[in-house]
Amino acid sequence: MSSVNLRELTKRYAGGATLSLDSMNLEIAHGEFICLVGPSGCGKTTALRMIAGLESVTSGEIEIGDRVVNDLPPRDRDIALVFQSYALYPHMTVYGNMSFGLELRKVPKDEIKAAVTDAARILDLEEYLDRKPAQLSGGQRQRVALGRAIVRNPAAFLMDEPLSNLDAKLRVQTRAEIARLHHRLGATMIYVTHDQVEAMTMADRIAVLNMGKLEQVGSPRELYDRPANQFVAGFIGSPSMNFMPLLVENVDGAIRVVSAQHHMDVILSDAEADAIRRAGVSNVVLGVRPEHIDNQPRRDLGLEIRASVEVIEFLGNEVHVHVSSGDDELVVIVDARTPLSIGDTLTLSAPSDGLHFFHPETGVVLR
Repeated sequence: MSSVNLRELTKRYAGGATLSLDSMNLEIAHGEFICLVGPSGCGKTTALRMIAGLESVTSGEIEIGDRVVNDLPPRDRDIALVFQSYALYPHMTVYGNMSFGLELRKVPKDEIKAAVTDAARILDLEEYLDRKPAQLSGGQRQRVALGRAIVRNPAAFLMDEPLSNLDAKLRVQTRAEIARLHHRLGATMIYVTHDQVEAMTMADRIAVLNMGKLEQVGSPRELYDRPANQFVAGFIGSPSMNFMPLLVENVDGAIRVVSAQHHMDVILSDAEADAIRRAGVSNVVLGVRPEHIDNQPRRDLGLEIRASVEVIEFLGNEVHVHVSSGDDELVVIVDARTPLSIGDTLTLSAPSDGLHFFHPETGVVLR
């Protein structure tokens, strides 16, 4: 296994008119599991295909291990790909699908058998080696595709949305299997997904992309607790963070923030007030996660807001409540035992450490 380093990696299409990836810098350590996430068209799959050698590099470098591989064909990069489609040979057995790549490389048969048997044991496919893909479930086919990659013992595994064809239950199950696989192999894995839940539950670190730009890289906890900007804050977390515009007032040197309709009240900490003062802005965007809002009056510093219940979504252990307050709409997570009805008026609060303030133009967090 090896590290993977991207230096100023850039991709342009249509004779340079369309920028798909813009000067991406990313160091992926040996044995690390990193997820590239972002909305459709953000450049995450382009980056993966460039690492694999399926897309040419406009500028920048790709280093796998101690080699710059920009000019190497895919077969010489020592990587293994797992695609969204399983791409299994329907006329071959599971064993044949897993061994085919090694046979092309003229690997001795006893080594092939040992590699396939070991991969089948890891993926719990031993009893299916004689079956053909049509006789397997979707989850089993995806495990075969993973096994085909494992037997090669590559420097890095590249996975392009491998779970998107599975139903919700199988997706959760296979997600856990891939995480266990990474732990067993200690492999370098680069995983592309648009599903931030997959990224949060599987990755050592997450790289968030938007419109070809790398917005932030960090552990799931870092991105959740300390997003670098409003885009990352809104993309990470489910349900998404609530955002509300606020006006900034300076009263006798004291900074405070207020809503235009005066339907919410915020008491700032000294650190929050200093950050807003330093930014020199006349308005800010307040962000607060649904799970950080309490159905209680404010006790100390932070947010207090009066809101009306619009929609109630019962999810078993919790309830997602959509509320409106003036022109703002929020989602709040409350305990499932909380009695609520459409039209109820609630007093909601969020503590100071659950609030995030963003620059109204750049979206950068104010700290």
